[in-house]
Amino acid sequence: MQRRQSSTRPGMPVSGTGTVAELRQRIASRESLGRSVQAALEQMIETGALEPGARLNEMELAARLGVSRGPVREAARALERTGLVTVILNRGAFVRSLDIKEVLQIYDMNAVLFGHAAALLARSITKAQDAELRVIVARMDEAVEAGRREAFFAVNVLFHQQLVEFCGNHPLRDVYLEHTRKLLVLRRRSFDVVGNMQAANHEHHRLLEAILSGRTEQARRHAEVHTRAGQARYLSSVAHVSAAADNRTMPGERNHHADDREDRR
Repeated sequence: MQRRQSSTRPGMPVSGTGTVAELRQRIASRESLGRSVQAALEQMIETGALEPGARLNEMELAARLGVSRGPVREAARALERTGLVTVILNRGAFVRSLDIKEVLQIYDMNAVLFGHAAALLARSITKAQDAELRVIVARMDEAVEAGRREAFFAVNVLFHQQLVEFCGNHPLRDVYLEHTRKLLVLRRRSFDVVGNMQAANHEHHRLLEAILSGRTEQARRHAEVHTRAGQARYLSSVAHVSAAADNRTMPGERNHHADDREDRR
């Protein structure tokens, strides 16, 4: 009797190392790696380790993260879709830079969205949400007291994220978070100026009080005022940085003038 020749149909495993389950596991691991690299790059951008305008050097970042260049390239493309990265043909990927006009436009839009989220939450907040927001604001109080800017900023971001999450309007949440992420590096600067952390958290207290008491329109107003105050703090921080840069160049300019006088003698 003639032995039947073995055949391999497409999609069938050919060996113990090629089972469908293992293939899925490898794919899942690759996807997990891609998400991990993307999260790492996001964190580097949001913390300022990769500054606006900085080029994403695939080789350097791959070595730093202990991966090949492929996942870095894929992560850059994913971050382009979120608006954090700009890819320029034949030049590479760069951390997106926002001009002042776009920054102010995002703040204006967010004031409306955050205000509506606060109004919605004032109508529907649960005891669990109440407790969580109280804890978050208390943590910001502690960070202010200790003068821990980075800790304050991280919890401040969490407060805004949770408020729009709790409001129950998912399209609003998605749009708000998408555009707010573009401002993270810039918003961090807002707390460089002394007193800005205290002012921001005072606004958080007033906003939370309005939400917890169910005062819908007052919650909306406090949220909008808080967002516009954040815009003003950002602008003041830009002016502060600019003034500091001018002060750093003044001694050099004075020395330059002094050298000119010496040359004329």
